[in-house]
Amino acid sequence: MTELDIIKTIIDNITYRGDVVKGIGDDCAVFKLGDAYLTITTDMMFRSTHFPDILTPFQIGMRVITATVSDICAMCARPLGIVVSMGLPKIDRDFLLELIRGIDYACRKYSCPIVGGDTNRAKELTLCGTAIGITDNPVYRGGNVGEDIMVTYDIGRVFCALEILKMRDKGVISKKTFYNLWEEYPDIMKKLLEPSARVREGLILNKYVSSCCDVSDGLKKELFYIGNFEVSSKKLLRVVPKDVIEFCDRFQINPIHAALNSGEEFELLFTTKRCDDVVEVLRRECNGEAKKIGKVIEEGCYIDGEELELGGYIHSWE
Repeated sequence: MTELDIIKTIIDNITYRGDVVKGIGDDCAVFKLGDAYLTITTDMMFRSTHFPDILTPFQIGMRVITATVSDICAMCARPLGIVVSMGLPKIDRDFLLELIRGIDYACRKYSCPIVGGDTNRAKELTLCGTAIGITDNPVYRGGNVGEDIMVTYDIGRVFCALEILKMRDKGVISKKTFYNLWEEYPDIMKKLLEPSARVREGLILNKYVSSCCDVSDGLKKELFYIGNFEVSSKKLLRVVPKDVIEFCDRFQINPIHAALNSGEEFELLFTTKRCDDVVEVLRRECNGEAKKIGKVIEEGCYIDGEELELGGYIHSWE
């Protein structure tokens, strides 16, 4: 079974919904609270599948907070607080202290304090973050026909960083070459090691967008949350940074493939009727960027007129 199969099974067999505005199926669940809305999300991570071996304990701590808070950003909401549960194997005190310092650093960065959690013994390091946000206008997945599809900043660096790791692990490159590539492409490696949740950008976009999600499982998968779309590779290349283009050329990788399959970027993918206003307000309010990569259409999912199949990272139990 895949992650999608399991989620469908859960949805089909959960009958009690309660007083929920938005339940399973988006980046956050949403509850009405007076004139506001609470957004709630959770993210679970394992050492063996979510944390590359080059991450320091500090960076691991940062990552669990960033990934969880990013879902709050996807609703264009403001983070209120987070609880972090830890499944811990036998680890030394220094590792634990650095892990906690990384968590604390990210919480300060996003103005999202830790308000609780749980600890238990586990066979491998397991971290689970559950974050709460607040907004007067929750933004869901799914765009409207005719709207522009846009993405913040750039896409593709995490894919390239993971390619460097794969080449090392498969013995394609030596350890020395690995570290040389790390020095040659510092921004590529940094996007993997220390990604950022787009808190400020999400809050700014709240009144300008009709839908939003974060790019956590790859652009190719996230695009399908919009609905029907037509993406232009020429426009998509505008959000691929120069170092990714150079890396792809060097290692014979299609940069469009890199952009579509780069997960854990935590950029915001959204739809809007106000493309020019979005570009201006992001630039003015936070020196931010967003570029148009396509449009919402009536039927089909295409890139340059060719049908695109669902892709990106999907957990599998097979």
